[in-house]
Amino acid sequence: MKQPIYVGLDIGTTAIKISAVTQQLEAVYEMQYAYNYRTPCKGWTEINPDTWVDIVLEGLKELLQHIPAKKIAGIGITGQMHTIVFVDQQGESVRPAILWNDNRTKEAIPMIKQQLQKKEQTAHLSQVVSPGSPLASLLWVKENEPEKYNQIAKILIAKDYVKLKLTGTYTTDYCDASTSSMYNLYTDTWSKEVQQLFDFDPQLFPEIKPASTIVGCLTPNVCEILEIDTKIPVIAGTGDNVAAALVSRSFEENQPLISLGTSGVVVIPDQTHCLKPKGKNVVAKITETDNAIITQGTVQAGAKVNSWWMEKILHTTEYSKEQKQIDDNLLGKNDVQFFPHMNGEKTLFANPMLRGAFVGLGLETTREEMYLAVLEGVAFGIRQLFEAMRNKQQPEYFTIVGGGAQSELWIKIICNVLGYPIKRIVSSQEAVHGAAILAIIGVEGSFSFPDNEYQMVYPKQLLCKSYEDCYQRYIKLVQMFLSAGGAENGRMSDL
Repeated sequence: MKQPIYVGLDIGTTAIKISAVTQQLEAVYEMQYAYNYRTPCKGWTEINPDTWVDIVLEGLKELLQHIPAKKIAGIGITGQMHTIVFVDQQGESVRPAILWNDNRTKEAIPMIKQQLQKKEQTAHLSQVVSPGSPLASLLWVKENEPEKYNQIAKILIAKDYVKLKLTGTYTTDYCDASTSSMYNLYTDTWSKEVQQLFDFDPQLFPEIKPASTIVGCLTPNVCEILEIDTKIPVIAGTGDNVAAALVSRSFEENQPLISLGTSGVVVIPDQTHCLKPKGKNVVAKITETDNAIITQGTVQAGAKVNSWWMEKILHTTEYSKEQKQIDDNLLGKNDVQFFPHMNGEKTLFANPMLRGAFVGLGLETTREEMYLAVLEGVAFGIRQLFEAMRNKQQPEYFTIVGGGAQSELWIKIICNVLGYPIKRIVSSQEAVHGAAILAIIGVEGSFSFPDNEYQMVYPKQLLCKSYEDCYQRYIKLVQMFLSAGGAENGRMSDL
């Protein structure tokens, strides 16, 4: 095998991505397959998990028409976190998977939090459990579908079900285990206390493996479907946020990451397993000796507020044109401010009912000022997350990825709001490429990053000072909102 090829799979919420790369991460094949999930009731999101398997098998068959099986050295996998699959003794799904964005357990969350707070060992989980958490979804099935619950032999996260069908093995990784609300972050094991509190059979929980571990090879049945006779190893894999942090070199360089996609995710890596009181602590454990964790928080609306403003309010898709209308002299001097949490907030306020607001509007307010306020509001929300989750050591810079990172104006705003340089990766780097890196590490034992093209954006002292004043004003507005009871009713009307 002169030049081995590694395959990454990404089981996304509405699409599956397949990427084949060299050891230097040069893409030799990439494909994306869209699909839809079901909403059988208001607030419910479900899918037949075999949908993923069918797409992956078809995708691999198509891939193998371009790349011989004997050249593929390994398959890595990542995907949506929290989405839970319920399988029986035969490894078949007993009911549709419940997705991470499902809201059916919204009313039950306060009771679940109360239960978790009863034990010292589980109290920390009460801060992160939310609608769509595997714990909440499993409890819902137990209480509402007892016949289905009694058929469950194992619970798996989305990528782990696909892995089961590819290899016949029942495993998960530390990332997906540690974000399930059923894991002990201090012992790095499934929480016996959670199992006791909610009367869960310990046998329901799969073995936890480091993300780059080879868990098995493609089964004979899968090889027959793919019409190959090569035993291709499959790696344990990890959640999409860890995979994105891995490919962005956040672990290697120990610098924070901003993923400005549909949501705005702030990821703070730490090599010493330091657990933070704010944010979701995620155990990465890429290899057996890896002690890294990431603490992540999310501005749930993220770059979605940009498309909301442009498409639903301005009725245009000319993003670049609208941003060019904003005068640079307005940066840091905008009287209009925007509260960006338009569809709830989990990390800072723990309020799924929170909604956004404009503040400081006057008859003189312009279209450009309102649009700038939208972009600045997300930047302020990102900074507030960072301040709540930061390491003691000052970062050297932030890496930024995602669709929002294509906006030079937005990067400039974020850079000066944070007061740190921003490293914008020019080449495409996504979670699916992180999955491929896991395959390289699993098969070869290590991975060396190639030199990637990037752009550095540096803050300007005067603009930083102006934005510091704006940010402090934003924080005062948020505090007024909270003291007026806004966190309970989801409104900013009392400001």
